[in-house]
Amino acid sequence: MSTLQALLDPQSIAILGASAELSKINGRTLGFLLDKGYRGRIYPVNPKYPAIAGLRCYPDVDSLPEAPDLAVIAVPAAQVLDSVRALGRRGGRAAVIFSSGFAEMGEAGRQLECDIATAAASTGLRLCGPNCLGLINAWTQVIATFGQFAEGPTPPGPVAFVTQSGAFGTAIAALARQRALGLGYFINTGNECDVDFVQMMRAVLDDPRIRVGAGYLEGVRDGAGFRALAGQALALGKPLALT
Repeated sequence: MSTLQALLDPQSIAILGASAELSKINGRTLGFLLDKGYRGRIYPVNPKYPAIAGLRCYPDVDSLPEAPDLAVIAVPAAQVLDSVRALGRRGGRAAVIFSSGFAEMGEAGRQLECDIATAAASTGLRLCGPNCLGLINAWTQVIATFGQFAEGPTPPGPVAFVTQSGAFGTAIAALARQRALGLGYFINTGNECDVDFVQMMRAVLDDPRIRVGAGYLEGVRDGAGFRALAGQALALGKPLALT
């Protein structure tokens, strides 16, 4: 999991566009991290607030006391490129982009998404998304999501669930909870401008605590990578249950 360590198991999380209203989309991640007991360092970023939920709130990425392992980007689409560039300059390692308004919206959005991916690649910043629910690492209470699944208990378990669809993924995760099946990881990859389904699944299968990989696919762009994923699962003796 080394190449995606900062994304899946960060020691520090910055929330760009954090809201003091923890019920809002851009406030929910902070609320979840506090409620679930994440033990890493949390940095809300928003020039509107001096503090949120008892934590100092920073006006911008440049003012952070350290380069965050993971940034949650919850700002309007038009501000995402600047956010990615700022994180790259600061030395950030990974980001989850909640924001929508990219390739799913047409050619202009597709170009903006391409620009974001290019900017991130130039500094080595890894991206999950955009247009995604984010992810959960239940082992270390990394709740980098605004999704409904995080509202209930999220005990760790032997299944890693990766989904390209946020809505379908949330429904499946809810069924798993009803059956007392713990998900060690819940990951929604969204538009996959950088890290894709195959890369995510390969990373979480490497975790010795995971015994089964489960996922929902809408399409595969990397056929060779998908075959390599299947070979990895076979070699590890970990079944893949994919739809």
